[in-house]
Amino acid sequence: GSFVVPTAFDWHVLIGDETALPAIARRLEELPASAQALVLIEVPAVENEIPLQTAAKASVRWLHRNGTAPGYSTLLLQAARELALPRGEGYVWVAAESATAKAVREIMVAQHGIDKSRIRAASYWKRGAIAVHESHDD
Repeated sequence: GSFVVPTAFDWHVLIGDETALPAIARRLEELPASAQALVLIEVPAVENEIPLQTAAKASVRWLHRNGTAPGYSTLLLQAARELALPRGEGYVWVAAESATAKAVREIMVAQHGIDKSRIRAASYWKRGAIAVHESHDD
């Protein structure tokens, strides 16, 4: 996607599955050294992890499905619930399977109190469908 990372925030949360990995990698590369990033990435297994380059202070948590089919895992939802967000103003970017992206967005709003205008949630795919790209913004 052509989305530009807004940098005028104290912290950034980037959440996605392996389909979002190129976008997450690019976003991390674009963040300045002054930025703080919390990253949750769901991949099939440990061998699917890749090195991520960033000048930002980044905490990356890799979540491994270990045999669970894509779109059937609750790893991203659980990790999103467990996030300890820093103080200050933040921005959340989510890209995953459609139902997962919507559910993570709802967790960030309902549980973490993030204003909907500070969340960009999209799905690059939908379980059981082909060639999907949906935006889950209000």
